[in-house]
Amino acid sequence: MQSSILVGDVGGTNCRLALAEKTALGTIELHHSERFSVNQYKHFHDVVHEYLISKKVKPKQAAFAFAGPKFDDEIRMTNVDWMVSENDLVKEFGFSRAVVLNDFVAMANGARVIPDDGFEILIPGKVNYNKPVAVLGPGTGLGVSCILPGRPPRIIATEGGHSSFSPQSELELLILKYWQKQISYVSSEILISGPGLFRIYSALCNILGETALCTIENEIVAAAEANPNSVARQSVIIFCNMLATFSGNIAFTTGATGGVVLAGGVTRHISPFIPESNFIKRFRVRGHGTWFMQEIPVRIIKAHFVALYGAAEMVLSTH
Repeated sequence: MQSSILVGDVGGTNCRLALAEKTALGTIELHHSERFSVNQYKHFHDVVHEYLISKKVKPKQAAFAFAGPKFDDEIRMTNVDWMVSENDLVKEFGFSRAVVLNDFVAMANGARVIPDDGFEILIPGKVNYNKPVAVLGPGTGLGVSCILPGRPPRIIATEGGHSSFSPQSELELLILKYWQKQISYVSSEILISGPGLFRIYSALCNILGETALCTIENEIVAAAEANPNSVARQSVIIFCNMLATFSGNIAFTTGATGGVVLAGGVTRHISPFIPESNFIKRFRVRGHGTWFMQEIPVRIIKAHFVALYGAAEMVLSTH
Protein backbone atom coordinates (compact mmCIF):
# COMPACT_ATOMS: atom_id res chain seq x y z
CA MET A 1 0.00 0.00 0.00
CA GLN A 2 3.06 2.25 -0.16
CA SER A 3 1.99 3.58 -3.57
CA SER A 4 -1.57 4.28 -2.42
CA ILE A 5 -2.93 7.78 -2.01
CA LEU A 6 -5.49 8.82 0.60
CA VAL A 7 -8.78 10.03 -0.83
CA GLY A 8 -11.90 11.43 0.79
CA ASP A 9 -15.43 12.55 0.03
CA VAL A 10 -16.66 14.93 2.73
CA GLY A 11 -20.30 16.00 2.84
CA GLY A 12 -22.40 17.82 5.37
CA THR A 13 -23.39 14.56 7.09
CA ASN A 14 -20.85 11.86 6.26
CA CYS A 15 -17.18 11.67 5.43
CA ARG A 16 -15.76 8.66 3.59
CA LEU A 17 -12.03 7.99 3.38
CA ALA A 18 -10.26 5.28 1.38
CA LEU A 19 -6.94 4.36 -0.15
CA ALA A 20 -6.64 4.49 -3.93
CA GLU A 21 -4.10 3.19 -6.38
CA LYS A 22 -3.74 2.79 -10.12
CA THR A 23 -3.61 -0.79 -11.40
CA ALA A 24 -1.35 -2.13 -14.15
CA LEU A 25 -4.33 -1.78 -16.50
CA GLY A 26 -4.58 1.93 -15.72
CA THR A 27 -7.82 1.66 -13.74
CA ILE A 28 -8.25 3.05 -10.22
CA GLU A 29 -8.93 0.70 -7.32
CA LEU A 30 -10.26 1.75 -3.90
CA HIS A 31 -9.75 -0.22 -0.72
CA HIS A 32 -10.01 0.15 3.07
CA SER A 33 -13.03 2.45 2.69
CA GLU A 34 -14.50 3.77 5.94
CA ARG A 35 -17.35 6.16 6.73
CA PHE A 36 -17.35 8.73 9.54
CA SER A 37 -20.14 10.93 10.93
CA VAL A 38 -19.07 14.53 10.44
CA ASN A 39 -20.86 15.86 13.54
CA GLN A 40 -18.71 13.66 15.79
CA TYR A 41 -15.48 15.51 14.94
CA LYS A 42 -14.34 19.06 15.61
CA HIS A 43 -12.15 19.22 12.53
CA PHE A 44 -11.40 17.23 9.40
CA HIS A 45 -7.83 16.66 10.61
CA ASP A 46 -9.24 14.59 13.49
CA VAL A 47 -10.93 12.24 11.02
CA VAL A 48 -7.75 11.81 8.99
CA HIS A 49 -5.65 11.12 12.11
CA GLU A 50 -8.11 8.45 13.26
CA TYR A 51 -8.18 6.79 9.84
CA LEU A 52 -4.40 6.72 9.36
CA ILE A 53 -3.79 5.36 12.86
CA SER A 54 -6.43 2.64 12.49
CA LYS A 55 -5.12 1.54 9.07
CA LYS A 56 -1.45 1.90 10.07
CA VAL A 57 -0.59 3.67 6.81
CA LYS A 58 1.35 6.79 5.83
CA PRO A 59 0.38 7.68 2.25
CA LYS A 60 2.55 10.29 0.58
CA GLN A 61 -0.26 12.01 -1.32
CA ALA A 62 -3.91 12.85 -0.71
CA ALA A 63 -6.96 14.22 -2.52
CA PHE A 64 -10.11 15.27 -0.69
CA ALA A 65 -13.48 16.39 -2.09
CA PHE A 66 -15.53 18.72 0.13
CA ALA A 67 -19.07 20.09 -0.05
CA GLY A 68 -18.08 23.72 -0.35
CA PRO A 69 -16.34 26.27 -2.58
CA LYS A 70 -12.56 26.42 -3.02
CA PHE A 71 -10.65 29.68 -2.75
CA ASP A 72 -6.92 29.51 -3.49
CA ASP A 73 -5.76 26.37 -1.64
CA GLU A 74 -8.60 26.35 0.89
CA ILE A 75 -12.08 24.84 1.13
CA ARG A 76 -14.76 26.42 3.29
CA MET A 77 -17.55 23.88 3.77
CA THR A 78 -21.09 25.12 3.22
CA ASN A 79 -23.07 23.19 5.83
CA VAL A 80 -20.29 22.37 8.32
CA ASP A 81 -18.01 24.73 10.23
CA TRP A 82 -14.82 23.28 8.73
CA MET A 83 -12.09 25.04 6.78
CA VAL A 84 -9.37 22.87 5.21
CA SER A 85 -6.31 23.99 3.28
CA GLU A 86 -3.80 22.08 1.18
CA ASN A 87 -0.92 23.79 2.96
CA ASP A 88 -2.18 22.80 6.43
CA LEU A 89 -2.72 19.19 5.32
CA VAL A 90 0.87 18.97 4.06
CA LYS A 91 2.20 20.38 7.34
CA GLU A 92 -0.03 18.25 9.56
CA PHE A 93 0.40 14.87 7.86
CA GLY A 94 3.67 15.17 5.96
CA PHE A 95 2.09 14.65 2.55
CA SER A 96 4.31 15.53 -0.40
CA ARG A 97 1.14 16.72 -2.10
CA ALA A 98 -2.41 17.34 -0.91
CA VAL A 99 -5.28 18.40 -3.17
CA VAL A 100 -8.62 19.75 -1.93
CA LEU A 101 -11.47 20.25 -4.34
CA ASN A 102 -15.20 20.84 -4.47
CA ASP A 103 -17.13 17.59 -4.13
CA PHE A 104 -19.03 18.13 -7.38
CA VAL A 105 -15.79 18.74 -9.25
CA ALA A 106 -14.74 15.30 -8.00
CA MET A 107 -18.19 13.89 -8.82
CA ALA A 108 -18.02 15.27 -12.36
CA ASN A 109 -14.51 13.92 -12.82
CA GLY A 110 -15.67 10.52 -11.59
CA ALA A 111 -18.68 10.58 -13.91
CA ARG A 112 -16.29 10.87 -16.85
CA VAL A 113 -14.39 7.70 -15.92
CA ILE A 114 -17.04 5.24 -14.70
CA PRO A 115 -18.49 2.83 -17.31
CA ASP A 116 -21.92 3.18 -18.87
CA ASP A 117 -23.38 0.45 -16.66
CA GLY A 118 -22.80 2.78 -13.69
CA PHE A 119 -25.73 4.94 -14.86
CA GLU A 120 -29.51 4.74 -15.14
CA ILE A 121 -30.99 6.40 -18.23
CA LEU A 122 -33.75 8.94 -17.56
CA ILE A 123 -33.89 10.70 -20.92
CA PRO A 124 -32.21 8.72 -23.73
CA GLY A 125 -29.12 9.85 -25.57
CA LYS A 126 -25.36 9.53 -25.21
CA VAL A 127 -23.67 12.06 -22.96
CA ASN A 128 -21.28 14.02 -25.18
CA TYR A 129 -18.22 15.39 -23.39
CA ASN A 130 -17.29 17.37 -26.50
CA LYS A 131 -20.07 19.72 -25.36
CA PRO A 132 -20.78 21.18 -21.90
CA VAL A 133 -22.20 18.63 -19.44
CA ALA A 134 -23.88 19.58 -16.15
CA VAL A 135 -23.42 17.37 -13.08
CA LEU A 136 -25.70 18.04 -10.11
CA GLY A 137 -27.42 16.36 -7.25
CA PRO A 138 -29.08 16.64 -3.84
CA GLY A 139 -27.43 15.46 -0.63
CA THR A 140 -27.19 17.42 2.59
CA GLY A 141 -27.04 20.37 0.19
CA LEU A 142 -27.43 20.67 -3.59
CA GLY A 143 -24.22 20.43 -5.60
CA VAL A 144 -23.70 21.70 -9.14
CA SER A 145 -20.73 21.59 -11.49
CA CYS A 146 -20.14 21.80 -15.22
CA ILE A 147 -17.69 19.89 -17.43
CA LEU A 148 -16.36 22.01 -20.29
CA PRO A 149 -14.91 20.29 -23.36
CA GLY A 150 -11.18 20.31 -23.95
CA ARG A 151 -8.04 18.21 -23.53
CA PRO A 152 -8.09 17.71 -20.65
CA PRO A 153 -11.68 18.78 -19.89
CA ARG A 154 -12.11 21.65 -17.46
CA ILE A 155 -14.54 21.23 -14.57
CA ILE A 156 -16.16 24.35 -13.15
CA ALA A 157 -17.44 24.29 -9.57
CA THR A 158 -20.52 26.39 -8.89
CA GLU A 159 -22.75 27.27 -5.95
CA GLY A 160 -25.87 26.87 -8.11
CA GLY A 161 -27.75 25.14 -5.30
CA HIS A 162 -28.02 28.50 -3.56
CA SER A 163 -29.99 30.02 -6.44
CA SER A 164 -33.54 30.93 -5.50
CA PHE A 165 -36.19 28.21 -5.62
CA SER A 166 -38.51 28.37 -8.63
CA PRO A 167 -42.02 26.95 -8.06
CA GLN A 168 -43.90 25.73 -11.12
CA SER A 169 -47.26 24.66 -9.66
CA GLU A 170 -49.83 26.04 -7.22
CA LEU A 171 -48.82 23.46 -4.61
CA GLU A 172 -45.13 24.29 -4.97
CA LEU A 173 -46.02 27.96 -4.56
CA LEU A 174 -47.84 27.15 -1.29
CA ILE A 175 -44.80 25.16 -0.10
CA LEU A 176 -42.58 28.13 -0.92
CA LYS A 177 -44.88 30.53 0.96
CA TYR A 178 -44.92 28.16 3.97
CA TRP A 179 -41.13 28.25 4.22
CA GLN A 180 -40.82 31.95 3.42
CA LYS A 181 -42.56 32.61 6.73
CA GLN A 182 -39.76 30.74 8.51
CA ILE A 183 -36.67 31.25 6.33
CA SER A 184 -35.73 34.65 4.93
CA TYR A 185 -34.32 33.24 1.67
CA VAL A 186 -35.60 29.98 0.21
CA SER A 187 -32.85 28.67 -2.04
CA SER A 188 -33.20 25.66 -4.29
CA GLU A 189 -31.29 23.47 -1.84
CA ILE A 190 -33.66 24.39 1.00
CA LEU A 191 -36.20 22.14 -0.75
CA ILE A 192 -34.16 20.04 -3.21
CA SER A 193 -31.91 18.15 -0.79
CA GLY A 194 -32.16 15.45 1.86
CA PRO A 195 -33.33 17.92 4.51
CA GLY A 196 -35.41 19.59 1.78
CA LEU A 197 -37.46 16.44 1.26
CA PHE A 198 -38.48 16.60 4.91
CA ARG A 199 -39.28 20.32 4.52
CA ILE A 200 -41.57 19.51 1.58
CA TYR A 201 -43.28 16.83 3.66
CA SER A 202 -43.69 19.13 6.68
CA ALA A 203 -45.14 21.92 4.55
CA LEU A 204 -47.48 19.54 2.73
CA CYS A 205 -48.82 18.09 6.00
CA ASN A 206 -49.54 21.64 7.16
CA ILE A 207 -51.17 22.67 3.86
CA LEU A 208 -53.34 19.55 3.67
CA GLY A 209 -54.17 19.49 7.38
CA GLU A 210 -52.63 16.03 7.78
CA THR A 211 -50.77 14.68 10.81
CA ALA A 212 -47.06 14.27 10.15
CA LEU A 213 -46.31 10.56 10.65
CA CYS A 214 -42.66 10.80 9.60
CA THR A 215 -40.32 12.45 12.10
CA ILE A 216 -37.04 12.28 10.17
CA GLU A 217 -36.22 12.52 6.47
CA ASN A 218 -35.05 8.88 6.24
CA GLU A 219 -38.60 7.68 6.97
CA ILE A 220 -40.22 9.51 4.07
CA VAL A 221 -39.05 7.30 1.18
CA ALA A 222 -39.97 4.13 3.11
CA ALA A 223 -43.43 5.58 3.89
CA ALA A 224 -43.83 6.56 0.23
CA GLU A 225 -43.04 3.01 -0.85
CA ALA A 226 -45.46 1.52 1.68
CA ASN A 227 -48.48 3.69 0.83
CA PRO A 228 -49.09 5.13 -2.66
CA ASN A 229 -51.80 7.42 -1.25
CA SER A 230 -49.69 8.91 1.55
CA VAL A 231 -48.45 12.48 1.99
CA ALA A 232 -44.98 10.96 1.96
CA ARG A 233 -45.57 9.60 -1.56
CA GLN A 234 -46.91 12.96 -2.72
CA SER A 235 -43.87 14.67 -1.18
CA VAL A 236 -41.43 12.45 -3.05
CA ILE A 237 -43.25 13.03 -6.36
CA ILE A 238 -43.15 16.79 -5.78
CA PHE A 239 -39.44 16.48 -4.99
CA CYS A 240 -38.87 14.68 -8.33
CA ASN A 241 -40.70 17.46 -10.18
CA MET A 242 -38.70 20.17 -8.40
CA LEU A 243 -35.47 18.34 -9.25
CA ALA A 244 -36.52 18.19 -12.89
CA THR A 245 -37.16 21.93 -13.05
CA PHE A 246 -33.87 22.70 -11.31
CA SER A 247 -31.97 20.32 -13.63
CA GLY A 248 -33.43 22.05 -16.66
CA ASN A 249 -32.57 25.46 -15.23
CA ILE A 250 -28.95 24.34 -14.80
CA ALA A 251 -28.89 22.96 -18.36
CA PHE A 252 -29.99 26.38 -19.63
CA THR A 253 -27.55 28.28 -17.43
CA THR A 254 -24.51 26.18 -18.29
CA GLY A 255 -25.45 25.49 -21.91
CA ALA A 256 -25.25 21.77 -21.13
CA THR A 257 -26.18 20.45 -24.57
CA GLY A 258 -23.89 17.47 -23.93
CA GLY A 259 -26.10 16.15 -21.18
CA VAL A 260 -27.16 16.36 -17.55
CA VAL A 261 -25.88 13.86 -14.99
CA LEU A 262 -27.72 13.51 -11.67
CA ALA A 263 -25.69 12.32 -8.70
CA GLY A 264 -25.94 11.69 -4.98
CA GLY A 265 -27.54 9.23 -2.60
CA VAL A 266 -30.81 11.17 -2.41
CA THR A 267 -31.22 10.91 -6.18
CA ARG A 268 -30.66 7.15 -6.05
CA HIS A 269 -33.27 6.78 -3.31
CA ILE A 270 -35.99 8.76 -5.09
CA SER A 271 -35.23 7.46 -8.60
CA PRO A 272 -37.86 4.64 -8.47
CA PHE A 273 -40.54 7.34 -8.16
CA ILE A 274 -39.37 9.44 -11.12
CA PRO A 275 -41.51 7.55 -13.72
CA GLU A 276 -44.59 8.44 -11.64
CA SER A 277 -43.64 12.13 -11.67
CA ASN A 278 -43.67 14.68 -14.49
CA PHE A 279 -39.87 14.69 -14.65
CA ILE A 280 -39.43 14.59 -18.43
CA LYS A 281 -42.13 17.21 -19.07
CA ARG A 282 -40.82 19.48 -16.31
CA PHE A 283 -37.28 19.17 -17.71
CA ARG A 284 -38.18 19.68 -21.36
CA VAL A 285 -41.24 21.94 -21.64
CA ARG A 286 -39.87 25.49 -21.33
CA GLY A 287 -41.98 27.88 -23.38
CA HIS A 288 -39.81 29.62 -25.98
CA GLY A 289 -36.80 27.63 -24.73
CA THR A 290 -38.38 24.21 -25.26
CA TRP A 291 -36.45 23.60 -28.48
CA PHE A 292 -33.14 23.87 -26.62
CA MET A 293 -33.98 21.01 -24.26
CA GLN A 294 -35.25 18.36 -26.68
CA GLU A 295 -31.97 16.57 -27.43
CA ILE A 296 -30.34 16.78 -23.98
CA PRO A 297 -29.85 13.33 -22.41
CA VAL A 298 -30.29 12.89 -18.65
CA ARG A 299 -28.87 10.04 -16.61
CA ILE A 300 -28.48 9.15 -12.95
CA ILE A 301 -25.24 7.88 -11.44
CA LYS A 302 -26.06 4.54 -9.81
CA ALA A 303 -22.44 3.57 -9.06
CA HIS A 304 -21.08 4.19 -5.57
CA PHE A 305 -18.00 6.14 -4.42
CA VAL A 306 -17.86 8.14 -7.68
CA ALA A 307 -16.47 11.27 -5.99
CA LEU A 308 -13.68 9.17 -4.45
CA TYR A 309 -12.74 7.86 -7.89
CA GLY A 310 -12.88 11.39 -9.25
CA ALA A 311 -10.65 12.76 -6.48
CA ALA A 312 -8.17 9.91 -6.94
CA GLU A 313 -8.03 10.48 -10.69
CA MET A 314 -7.10 14.13 -10.09
CA VAL A 315 -3.81 12.98 -8.53
CA LEU A 316 -3.13 9.61 -10.16
CA SER A 317 -3.67 10.91 -13.69
CA THR A 318 -0.65 13.19 -13.26
CA HIS A 319 1.68 10.23 -12.62
